[in-house]
Amino acid sequence: MPKYAKPVGGEGAEQAISVFGNYVKAAAIRYLRQHPNVTRKSIADALQLPPTTFVAYLGELEEAGLIVADPPRTERRKGEWPVYRVNDAEVTALYLRLGQELGEI
Repeated sequence: MPKYAKPVGGEGAEQAISVFGNYVKAAAIRYLRQHPNVTRKSIADALQLPPTTFVAYLGELEEAGLIVADPPRTERRKGEWPVYRVNDAEVTALYLRLGQELGEI
């Protein structure tokens, strides 16, 4: 299996590319900016994805601090459906970091 090329000096863009270069993650952020405080099922339905497939993406975005769940993962009880919203400050910071890495800013 081939390894992905990682040029020297590109480390600052890695997380941004992981998020903004992934259709599902970028679409989830876009949807949540337009429809805050919705459940995983609502997001998955809007993006026409199975909720079970989508759960891993939400977990990654939540872990990265780009979306916020209520209640947070550490406080959830079994069977509880959290609602999600975008952490606008973190998404903007990540977007700006990508711009800096690309020499845009």
